[in-house]
Amino acid sequence: MNRELVLAPPLAPPRWYRLRRQLRDAVLALPRYAALLLFGAFTVFPFWWATAAALSSDGAGIWIFPAAFLPNDPGLRWFGRVFYEMPFWRYFGNSLLISTATTLLVLLLTIPCAYALSRMAFRGRNALFVLLLVTLMVPAEVAIVPNFITCAQLGLLDSYVAVVLPNVAGAFGVFLMRQAFQDTPAEVLDAARVDGAGEFGVMCRVAVPMARPMIATLAVFTFVAAWNDYLWPAVVLKERLKMPLAVGIFNDLTGPFAVSTNLVMAAIVLSVIPVVGAFALTQRFFLSGGGLVRR
Repeated sequence: MNRELVLAPPLAPPRWYRLRRQLRDAVLALPRYAALLLFGAFTVFPFWWATAAALSSDGAGIWIFPAAFLPNDPGLRWFGRVFYEMPFWRYFGNSLLISTATTLLVLLLTIPCAYALSRMAFRGRNALFVLLLVTLMVPAEVAIVPNFITCAQLGLLDSYVAVVLPNVAGAFGVFLMRQAFQDTPAEVLDAARVDGAGEFGVMCRVAVPMARPMIATLAVFTFVAAWNDYLWPAVVLKERLKMPLAVGIFNDLTGPFAVSTNLVMAAIVLSVIPVVGAFALTQRFFLSGGGLVRR
């Protein structure tokens, strides 16, 4: 008669052992969390200080630390003055138009270029990609003079087209999307080709949907860069009502309103809120390790 060997379940470790292990893990993690808290404090400090100054009715105490971190007689009077004493909504609309147009055009040009460099075989593909990477080492300020001359010759100065056009082609977006398309399984693309899809159809129906997290990441980076851009719009735009938010607020606040630090801080807070909102809406595409989450 066969007898089955029954093994006794493993004994759970004693409570004191579990507590000691948890305490050890907490002690080992303490330096990491302390570094994260320190980094977070340095990151949040400017925005916290600006918000406290914008909410303070009296601006005399914003240079007294640590009292400056808390609003003095809090109120919204400085935010109301921002809307009343400068065309804030016009600046906001200009920034939204420029940033949205730049983002859409960057995606429209970058995605086909990156797909061709990653999935289409042609002579000189690697040399062309290396040449694109070399342009990343060239400072953006170097291109201001030739771009200004080009826009002047085309009669585009003091127009939104002059602000958007030089920023729609960049090597960073091509590099980012090329890496995303290279991670796409080749078997899936080959299956679409066998089903009769052309190369353009394979890109639009297969590669692009599978690279949506990276596309969203590129869109956020491009939108934030266009929203915060100051130098190039300040060079090509002359009419005040065409200025984006960064340029318009700076010009106004360094002019007749320069004496009011609280007004400056209120305008800065209002200009940062859209960028923070854009990131909050797309934060699920980011992981703490720098990767992407696919849902």
